Amino acid sequence: MLAIIRTMKNIFALISIWSTLSCFAQTETRIDYVKENTYYFEINKSNIKGEGANILKNSIKESQFFILGEEHFSAKISKFTSAIIPILAKENYKYFVAEIGPNSASKIYDIIKENKSLYEFNSKVNDLVGEVPVPFFDGKEDEAFLKSALDKGFELWGIDQEYLTSQVFLIDEIYNLSKNKSGLYTSYKKAKNYLIKETKKGIENNKYKLFTELSKSLIVNQFFNNTESTNSRMQKIISDLKDSWEVYRLIEINDIYSSYHKRVNMLKSNFIDYYSQAVKIDTLPKAIVKIGGVHASKGKSLHSIFDIGNFTMELANFNRKKSTSVLIFPSAYLNNDGSIENNIDEKDEIFIRPLINNAKGKWIIIDLKKIEEYSWKNNIEYKSLKEYMNRFDYLILTPPSKSTTLNFNN
Repeated sequence: MLAIIRTMKNIFALISIWSTLSCFAQTETRIDYVKENTYYFEINKSNIKGEGANILKNSIKESQFFILGEEHFSAKISKFTSAIIPILAKENYKYFVAEIGPNSASKIYDIIKENKSLYEFNSKVNDLVGEVPVPFFDGKEDEAFLKSALDKGFELWGIDQEYLTSQVFLIDEIYNLSKNKSGLYTSYKKAKNYLIKETKKGIENNKYKLFTELSKSLIVNQFFNNTESTNSRMQKIISDLKDSWEVYRLIEINDIYSSYHKRVNMLKSNFIDYYSQAVKIDTLPKAIVKIGGVHASKGKSLHSIFDIGNFTMELANFNRKKSTSVLIFPSAYLNNDGSIENNIDEKDEIFIRPLINNAKGKWIIIDLKKIEEYSWKNNIEYKSLKEYMNRFDYLILTPPSKSTTLNFNN
């Protein structure tokens, strides 16, 4: 009997060891599979080189839309954007889609063409109200990639709502479009002074319901009502401002659901407006869409909504073409004091940290499509990796990055 018990104990011990080794082997296999589908590249000035660069170039070539879902305000991401502009241009991309308002896009396009710099414009608005006029174009590195795109002949599409300071300069655009400036001047000056005062108040006090006030303002509405109703360009700016104020007003009353859905509908609607014009002269418009990562998702985003990334994917599918969706963020941030701040979420460390260790300062690109294909036959145990591969085709990690350098007098 004792011999049987000893034999059974030995069997159970062997089973336990085998199970432990088996689990370890599976974990190693999963990590190794991620490594096998991870590639590296370098950016020297505006040249992208390496195995990862070839994957990017092929994806750009094969796609109608290249969706770059970014973490905002990273100098390295702006550098990456500048570096891929020549590649995009070579593959007949002609449109640069940005997370800014359509009228703001027209404004900065004109300023760059005329003045070659956004510094004075940014500084003027920031001095007036304490905030920049156009988000995500307030850094020197942002201006660099914008200039690169415009030099290559790209058109700038602004598909978002107008920013919370936009009324400060768009009221000038409305007035300048008027054919009756003398009759409009008094209400224009009164409205402009009011908008500057109110916008500054809203910037300084985040509890002040700025957009509730603007929406019901008699001063502002009197100015709008005095403009020429037949001037379609002028009325478009007014309509866009009102819609944008409503997005912000809904946030002020804590109706986040309605605000976010209205904003996403604006992203899609504005994209359609631009695209409809583009197809009149270009049978297959090819565009880069540079937008916050949450908006770039295929399928439902983290906010559980079909956002612009999914919309462009479906549009490409309708055209029997492809859309490539990329999520990009820095592996770490370089602080002004020289310290390095880790930018990898704790839930991602298990599969991302080994890749960073292997990178030795290079850029990292993970082929999420290949990993997703693998996952249909094999269990992928990393929950956050599953979330990435369900929403994006590739994940790019930049080397440690500084924040963008302010391109205005602060």
